[in-house]
Amino acid sequence: MSRVLVSGASGFIGGYVVEELLGRGHSVVGVDNQSKYGPVAKSYDTHPDYRLVVGDARDTDLMHELLMDCDHFIAGAAMIGGISYFHAYAYDLLATNERILASSCDAAIAAHRDGRLQKMTYLSSSMVFESATSWPSCEGSEREIPPPLSSYGFQ
Repeated sequence: MSRVLVSGASGFIGGYVVEELLGRGHSVVGVDNQSKYGPVAKSYDTHPDYRLVVGDARDTDLMHELLMDCDHFIAGAAMIGGISYFHAYAYDLLATNERILASSCDAAIAAHRDGRLQKMTYLSSSMVFESATSWPSCEGSEREIPPPLSSYGFQ
């Protein structure tokens, strides 16, 4: 199976993604700065095909180094804080998440060029569809639904 790098691996969604990938036989490298929850024990911490790197997804050199030996990158790292935090600190969250995205893309482009990276997947929130008027949203409806109203959905 392939080797997958998951950024935000210690987070809520990232943890489920890592668990699913390991269950399907992939080798997984997780990266997380653990700023939201701190170190949290996971059931797969000692799995032979899992390695956690405590680091920041804004560190382009680190991300490039980790991606050089990966086939797939699942970009799930984000600065979060809940809905009220997004309203109070919208600029800080947008700026930080833009830096995470830029670093991830720069590292992935270089790893695709210089290494073996073939695929990149971005994780998102259903809040991107907060302006939808019908549910469920179908594939392609992101081109028709008005943009989100909140900074949480905007990201």
